Amino acid sequence: MDYHRSIRVFDAFPKTEPVNTVRSTKGSYSTILMGFFILFLIWVEIGGYVDGYIDRQFMLDRNIQRVLNINLDMLVATPCNYLHTNVKDITQDRFLAQEQLNFEGVNFFIPDYFRVNGDESQGSTLDLDEVLRESALAEFREKKSFTGGDAPACHIFGSIPVNKVHGFFHITGKGYGYRDRSIVPKEALNLTHVISEFSFGEFYPYMNNPLDFTARTTNEHIHIFNYYLDVVPTEYKKLGIVIDTTQYSMTLTENPGLRNVPGIFFNYQFEPIILSIEEKRISFVRFLVRLVTICGGIMLIAKWIFRTVDKLIRVVFGKQVANRGREKASSLL
Repeated sequence: MDYHRSIRVFDAFPKTEPVNTVRSTKGSYSTILMGFFILFLIWVEIGGYVDGYIDRQFMLDRNIQRVLNINLDMLVATPCNYLHTNVKDITQDRFLAQEQLNFEGVNFFIPDYFRVNGDESQGSTLDLDEVLRESALAEFREKKSFTGGDAPACHIFGSIPVNKVHGFFHITGKGYGYRDRSIVPKEALNLTHVISEFSFGEFYPYMNNPLDFTARTTNEHIHIFNYYLDVVPTEYKKLGIVIDTTQYSMTLTENPGLRNVPGIFFNYQFEPIILSIEEKRISFVRFLVRLVTICGGIMLIAKWIFRTVDKLIRVVFGKQVANRGREKASSLL
């Protein structure tokens, strides 16, 4: 009979007896503050779990891609009939870019919102959501057209397939650097130019690049513009969607072309690495463990802070102030 009675009153997790608990105003306030703080942290953690995190990694580019496009849309202050375009790379492959591009005679102008002779933006890695929002593929409306060759300026646009190796694309006057049946008079050359688009790979017209919306002017008829571009393939991943793009850094040098071939030169080099930007999310079990750990840590720290503050009040102001607002402990005596 005594054995059953002892089992009946057995408690594996003994609780503090009510007579040994003391309630106080300070304790109630600290409990309320701790509760609100824990709820706030839980809300932050849930938001972080739902949104995920952005993982950026550089890795060796294992993509065997032999050819990709150079997409350009630019305006040169020289008639189309006087211009010569060409592509050459370290494999000694050379072809006339004129066979792939569109040439349209127009009047030269520089839009107001273009950066003129300023520091070209070195660009920045686009935000993942921004890339998904602006990743609309497009193609140029015309293919291999040549119109208005005698107009004051030449609108050059289109995509050029190039080998994925170090090379350069350049625009020069006919008879300069290459044999041609005619040589353009120096007085007819003006290499002032406006660039609306210059990118590599797939053509995403809404993604900005360092050379987009820039202009360079010169008062010299014989002048050299050298653009040095370091190209890095960039891969964006989110919710199973993969977008392959490229980004590049740019350095510009220019000088009068008295001893060299005048022209606009784009020297490009592809880096052997790839930048991967991916949205990831921790597992649900890991999220729960993290949440429980944070809540337990906050409760423990709050307990230490409350005890420390209570002891400081006792030392500084005395027991009477420290016990103010505290309920008297119940007692059988």
